[in-house]
Amino acid sequence: MRIFLSFILILLANVSYCQFENTDVGARPAGLNGAFTSLADNSLAIFYNPAGLSQMKDREVSFFYSPAPYGLTELSSAAVTYAEPTKYGTFGAAVKTYGYELYREINGLVSYSNNYKGKIYYGANLNIYHLAIQNYNSATAFGVDFGALAKLTDFLQWGFYAKNLTGSTIGQSKEKIAQVFRTGFTFKPRGDLNLILETEKDVKYAFSFRGAFEYSPVQFFQVRAGIGSEPTTFAAGAGFRYSIFQLDYGFQNNSDLGFTHQAALTINFGGLKK
Repeated sequence: MRIFLSFILILLANVSYCQFENTDVGARPAGLNGAFTSLADNSLAIFYNPAGLSQMKDREVSFFYSPAPYGLTELSSAAVTYAEPTKYGTFGAAVKTYGYELYREINGLVSYSNNYKGKIYYGANLNIYHLAIQNYNSATAFGVDFGALAKLTDFLQWGFYAKNLTGSTIGQSKEKIAQVFRTGFTFKPRGDLNLILETEKDVKYAFSFRGAFEYSPVQFFQVRAGIGSEPTTFAAGAGFRYSIFQLDYGFQNNSDLGFTHQAALTINFGGLKK
């Protein structure tokens, strides 16, 4: 049965998100329905816009786990991200794993970000992709991502992200790794509220539009929600922060695939700041 399921996963890549397809990583961005490109203010920016890493002031590590997307443990994914701000810019690293023992994808990233006068931010990822299918050998490929972010005013910022800018492929069939372009704006009318509007174009699919908000009614607690098109999706989540720790939960409902959820633990060594 598991061998049969693995075969189905390989054939139905567009449904099951195989071959390094574009999926949300991290409970906070997932709760925003993936609208994180123009916000990108923690270590998960590695997966959404590496330019945002240089917004960070303190070292941070985050652990993410999605146990059974759409009710299938074979689609489970996990990731760890790390960011290290220095006087030479911010360096980052991440590892993401997807699948199970018969079908496994591993994506490793190293990142660099810097900024010009705290207004213009830029960053890039170097990716290594490794795919292993039991009894069908394995393959490895490399790729580059690029991101930019600009603080247009004190309350408005713009972000752009190009995933797999190099158009890398993997395996003998030259299956193209997901190539995605995102851009959008975050509007901050007050310090405890983020309003986000973004668009995404995966080269294989139609344009997708995302809208989301994030609100902190008290300093240590956040609520967030988002909607999207192509496919129609709804997401929501919450985050709780204590000292240097933040625990986030997010869930998404896809009109075609159903319900999934994920959790993340983040350790920011700067802790809560006024």
